[in-house]
Amino acid sequence: MKNLKSGSTQGSITKLSATALAVTALLATANANAGAWVAKKDSGYVKLGVATYSADDYHGSNPTFVDFESNSVSLYAEYGLGKKFALYGSLLNQSYDQEDTVLGKSSASGFGDAEIGIKYQWQANPFVVSTSFLIKTPFLYDAEDGLGNDQTDYEAKVLIGKSLNEYGYFGAEFGYRLRQGDPSDEYRYLLEYGFNANENLYFRTKLDGILSAENSDATAVNTGNLSNPFEFDSGKLELTAGWNFDKNSSLKGYGVEFTYTNEIYGDNILKGDRFEIGFTKVF
Repeated sequence: MKNLKSGSTQGSITKLSATALAVTALLATANANAGAWVAKKDSGYVKLGVATYSADDYHGSNPTFVDFESNSVSLYAEYGLGKKFALYGSLLNQSYDQEDTVLGKSSASGFGDAEIGIKYQWQANPFVVSTSFLIKTPFLYDAEDGLGNDQTDYEAKVLIGKSLNEYGYFGAEFGYRLRQGDPSDEYRYLLEYGFNANENLYFRTKLDGILSAENSDATAVNTGNLSNPFEFDSGKLELTAGWNFDKNSSLKGYGVEFTYTNEIYGDNILKGDRFEIGFTKVF
């Protein structure tokens, strides 16, 4: 049974504050999820992503797996509530086709899991440190649609960030996701580095990892959706190049970015390639 588991001192302060704000804005445009940096009151970030994914290989043993393809549209948003709090969340709409020599071909389309969370920034120096709490819910689909595992998740994270000035920034996240129902709980970790090549062009890379707690109630393979196994380990490498439009143009605040993702290691998980174009807005 699974266990449920901040020509004078004032001038200097003003200059430092302006620098901090500039760094925060810079990081917000380079970091898709703003990481440990919490948006100020009534400011935030939105990203609309369109992605395609295909896999014909598998990390681990699944001799009957043939291939899996999906297309998706995702929406991520983060909004500053003030007093160092921010709300964030995401929605996903996807369609997939999969083939297995035993299960045959199957497909589905529609909304997947929805996520909403809250984040609080504890300090800004010498490192930015924040904590977050997130809930993932399956209320936008029916269990038989196969668009998720039809269960609720609760996730707590510690987020760390540090500006490296002209050398960019780095971030790290560590958390635990409690998953109700059949899927195993998860240890989650993320390492991130990004930098701006100029006022417009930026680059970012992430290692996004999941380590199973190995307490699943069910078999390791979810036959309903081969991309959603109940118990798995994964390490995804993400490479992003993005462009922010000129601050003096009518597109101020908008940007576009391209991301490639690959599962570079893992166990009991698909091994494929994901390409995404994202349209961003910082407000």
